[in-house]
Amino acid sequence: MTDALSSISGLQRGLLSDQIYDLVKTMIKTSQLAPGEQLVESQLARRLQVSQAPVRDALKRLAHEGLVTHVRHQGNFVAQYSDEEAQQAKQARVAVEALAGRLACGRLASEARSSLEKVIDEMHGAVDAADLPAFRELDFAFHRAVIEASGNTYLPRMWDIIEPSLRSMHLLGDPEFTGDWHQVADWHRSLLDVLDAGDAAAASALFEAHAAGTLLDGEPDAKTDAAG
Repeated sequence: MTDALSSISGLQRGLLSDQIYDLVKTMIKTSQLAPGEQLVESQLARRLQVSQAPVRDALKRLAHEGLVTHVRHQGNFVAQYSDEEAQQAKQARVAVEALAGRLACGRLASEARSSLEKVIDEMHGAVDAADLPAFRELDFAFHRAVIEASGNTYLPRMWDIIEPSLRSMHLLGDPEFTGDWHQVADWHRSLLDVLDAGDAAAASALFEAHAAGTLLDGEPDAKTDAAG
């Protein structure tokens, strides 16, 4: 199992299974735990200085959400994704983002809008610094913020399920993208503008096109999709 957990200090008092669940989930989403990596209950418990029971409970929750796969007689593993599953995740992303755009349109609080503006500015800063990992995290942060702004409590949960596959397949922030990353950041400004415009159908259509990778001249472009 990865050494990423070796630097984690003891957990705070409280419901341990919840804290372990949040910790492992975050490490999966940020790729600190790689797809296919084994999650050994006893090792996790020892490194986190807890018993195995809360670790087992946390892994069961993650397995229920599809982030962890339990293999009988072998243990728990970070979920891996086939090409077909990646395509399905892309389709799910398109549907989730189209709905989020529709629901968030015209209802962004000033604080949320300012936060999204800051993310876009930081995207441009990351491009100037040639810091693709930072750009990628900002890209994910933007889309998650819009999904949370939709007001639908189920959409963030759905995003949590598909996000690891989007990350593992580089469906956002693809390092092989050869286009203009400043343009990718500007696409997000267009997304923000359409949320302010008050036309829910237009917002839904633009978010759908962005997620599907059809923003350039209306034609599908896999690299465009992977960029943002």
